[in-house]
This record gives sequence, C-alpha cells and structure tokens, in this order.
Amino acid sequence: MSVKTAVVFGGGAVLLTPRMPVLLQKYEEAVGLRREFLQNTILRGGPDNIFVRAEKGQLTLTQMVSQFEAECQKSATNEGFSLPAQFSIQKLFKQLSTALKVNQPLLNAAMKLRNHGFATCMLTNNWVDDSAQREQTAQMLSSLSGHFDLIVESCRVGMRKPEPSIYSYTLDKLQTKPQDAIYLDDIGANLKVARNMGMATIWVRDTSKALKELQTLSGVELLNPEEMLPSFCCPDDVSHGFVSIKPGVKTHYVEKGNGPPVLLCHGFPECWYSWRYQIPALADAGFRVLALDIKGYGESTAPPDIEEYSQEQICKELVTFMDKMVNMLFWV
Repeated sequence: MSVKTAVVFGGGAVLLTPRMPVLLQKYEEAVGLRREFLQNTILRGGPDNIFVRAEKGQLTLTQMVSQFEAECQKSATNEGFSLPAQFSIQKLFKQLSTALKVNQPLLNAAMKLRNHGFATCMLTNNWVDDSAQREQTAQMLSSLSGHFDLIVESCRVGMRKPEPSIYSYTLDKLQTKPQDAIYLDDIGANLKVARNMGMATIWVRDTSKALKELQTLSGVELLNPEEMLPSFCCPDDVSHGFVSIKPGVKTHYVEKGNGPPVLLCHGFPECWYSWRYQIPALADAGFRVLALDIKGYGESTAPPDIEEYSQEQICKELVTFMDKMVNMLFWV
C-alpha cells in the first residue's frame, strides 16, 4: 500500500451534519407529508434534475427553490392529493441552512492531518446561495476554508460528485496521485468512483468508525484526546494591502474575515505573521481581522530617521491607519 499524502473530505454529512435525507424526512414529518415524497420528486427529474443542475452552477438556490416548489405541486397533483397549507420549499431550505453544524471530530482530524504534512481538501456538492441566508452560508464556508489547503465547490467548477472529472480536478489541484489519497464520503456512488480511480475510501456513517479507519490509513493518531494544535494561516491564506500614512510611509497589513474589526499589532522584533494562530480563530469567531507590520518591520516602510520610531509617532500613525481603514476598530 502506498504512503498516503492527501486526504479529501466530503462536505455534507461528512464535515457538515446532518445528512440531507434526514433533514428532508424531518420536514415531511413536521408538515404532514408522505414519507420520501420530496426525495421521490427529486428523483423523478432524472439524471439532469434541478438539484444536479444547481450543483453544477446552472441554477442559483432561489431558482432551484422556485422550480422545486412547482415540481412538488405537480407531483402532489399526479398522486391525487393536496400539499399541506404550511408547505413551503423556501422555508424548508431556510431550515436546512440553520440546521447544518460542523462535525467537529472530523474537522479536528483534518486539522491534525494538515499539521502532520498531509494535503487536505473539502470536496462538496453545493449550489450558489443567493438567498437571504447567503451570509450565513458564506461565513460557514469561510470558517472551514482556513483549515484546508483546498475547497472544491461543485457549483464553482461546473462538475459534481460522482463525476470522475471532479475527482481528477481535485487531485490535480492537490498535485496528488489517486493511490496517494484518502477519500471520505457518506454516499456509496461517490466512493465507488473514487475507489475505481485508485483512492483509498472511507464510508462515513459513524464518525468514530470513520476516524478509526482514517487513523489506520494515515498512520496519524486521531483518536487520542490530546490537545490539538490550533490552525494557523499562511501568507497566501489572507488578503494583503497597503495604507499610505503620509508621503513616503506606507503600512502593510493582512486581512481575513468579516464582522466587527480587530486590529493586531506585533512587538519587537516580529511582523504580522506573529499572529498566524490568532487570525483564523478570530475570523472564525466572526471578526474582521487586520494584522499589520509596524513601521520598520516586514513590508511596511522603514524610514532612516530615528525620530520616526518614537512611541508617540507610531501611535499617531496607528490612529491614521485606523481612520483610513474603518470608522471604528476594536483594539487588541
């Protein structure tokens, strides 16, 4: 067996729970629909149904919701019954977006594998969310992206699982051969294609069992409750920019996340990278993180005159930086 160098995690029902069929079934029970009515309506659309088209980026979420609502109405008419008064596909997908939670044990495993030198990826079938809940979706993806070398979204690349092309695309991006990769998914059809390509596969139905298999295949201890190393960001994981403080003086900064701003200032003799462990954590917590290179360090301007580095001058220029970036910043 070849030495594994990359691990690809499925999105829904692997890193994000619960599984879609479970959520659909709960909604059917809540509104009094026939069991598997929604799933059967989707399947009647054939291999090019609205979910497939949405997952390939051909429909946005709001377009898919509208068309799915119409298909459900048609299915109910054909089956000779009326949909419940409270039935709403829009409400269903609103509930779906709020119900999804991160599978923390598997995310911890992904972080630990990355810390041990494995290339890691989340490969997910999803759609372009243009709904009122799109910010919540974006925040969840943003919080996950900092823990992986690569995120592949089907709607962005025009391919979806279990098409072999999306696996080839993912492996090419990871610069990994199939025999060197481990793939985790909850759907047998997705696993079958990956396995036929040469990847080692893990069927995720029980997180503990999946972790045990992943530990065996990777050779990395994943079940021991030892303290996890925090995730950190690399220079390529953040946005870089410059602010002109005054003629001849520019401050370099990096930025990650959305929300209330937090300014991170390093000490001697460091640079913004000193905050590499705190930046992802703060961004995941819902903050807009700004970490800068103090004047004279990193990529910020280093004037020759010693007077430029007095405490008073540096503090004045920090105020100028904040004034130019945002109206209000929380100081750290």
